[in-house]
Amino acid sequence: MLLNMTIANFKSVKSPQTISFEAIKDNRLSESKVVKINEKLKAIKTSAIIGPNGAGKSSFVRALEVLNRVVTADEENENPLAGALTGTVFAYGVDKTTPATISIDVLLENGDGSDENPTVIARYTLAASKDRVFEESLYHIFNTSKKLMFERKYDESDNTYSYRYGKMYRGEKKRLAARIPDSAAFLGWAAKKGGETCSQLYSWFTNSLHILPMGVSAATESYIARMLTLHPSWKEQLTNFFWAVDITDIRRVNVRDDGKVAFTHVYINDKKADGYANLFSLESLSLRRLTLLAVAFFECFTSRKTLVIDDFGMLLHPDVLCHLVEIFESCNKESQMLVVDCNPSLLKEGLLRRDGIWFAQKDHESSTTYFSLSDFKVSRGKVQTREKYLQGAFGALPITSEFYFVDSKEEDK
Repeated sequence: MLLNMTIANFKSVKSPQTISFEAIKDNRLSESKVVKINEKLKAIKTSAIIGPNGAGKSSFVRALEVLNRVVTADEENENPLAGALTGTVFAYGVDKTTPATISIDVLLENGDGSDENPTVIARYTLAASKDRVFEESLYHIFNTSKKLMFERKYDESDNTYSYRYGKMYRGEKKRLAARIPDSAAFLGWAAKKGGETCSQLYSWFTNSLHILPMGVSAATESYIARMLTLHPSWKEQLTNFFWAVDITDIRRVNVRDDGKVAFTHVYINDKKADGYANLFSLESLSLRRLTLLAVAFFECFTSRKTLVIDDFGMLLHPDVLCHLVEIFESCNKESQMLVVDCNPSLLKEGLLRRDGIWFAQKDHESSTTYFSLSDFKVSRGKVQTREKYLQGAFGALPITSEFYFVDSKEEDK
């Protein structure tokens, strides 16, 4: 599970900004919306970043994508940083070569918090430009004790890297370090060579982190087809899911021999007939989006996942959007979901915990800042959170102004 994430000098984010998925201690907040790790640590099941268009809400999603691409890149990829970080360093900075920094805390082992069975958290940091890694480190936090696993730093004076390893590090060291390109992550290379220490966090990137694709493309259909083939029972679950969001004319979903997904609809006038089939690519964009979300949810319900969804409400009715959160919360046991959206419907009273709601807005330098709803004092007034937000109580609202279109042809007359 992802517990904390900090980014700096990345896209619209200048100074370090942190979003936490750790639940705060507040007896007024629902315990059903958290995953208990031990007596002192609980993770929030669903968190949301809300704010106006262009405020930098998606920067955290893009940062996770960059980290994932760099860490899991093939050794044959000469420079994974170029594809991942080009155009993503701070957009308003003077020096575009200053490295972006991304740091995450990931739960590796639950434990009960005792010395004999500690909770283990990995803290991984990568500072890189599109040309080279400047700094990379991995620490393991055993309850409250922070232990170095490895650290890698670039020395500009002699164009070399220095390495430090903790006593608990297990895996190939010096010979591996000498072979790693300047643009590659030590974590990924060490894990692929069987390094026990790095393999734990690497498996989170490859097996647990799921960043949902933005669109409803052929790649999306391929993912859906693969999951339904691996889990045949999910086909019936999918039709039940559609009923839950008031789509009642789909009788079944199948994967054809050519890998295409097909929906069988009922005839409105003759519901006893076999119905008619329609391909995924010919269905409405909203149905394709809902199918993608459903299958991703099913993965979360059957294994521990960190699901990240940008533009969560894209193509969806606000009531459906809220109901999807309710479905995730009720069926999910140990997975978590981070969503990004402009829709204030996510502020519906009781839908999300206050410490799971984050706002994004631009400061006076046009750089993005993030802050939590839990930073604001709880009011017992009749005005609900959504209305307070729309009234400007928390900021993170668009500043609109009038626009007039000028026809150049008219000006020339």
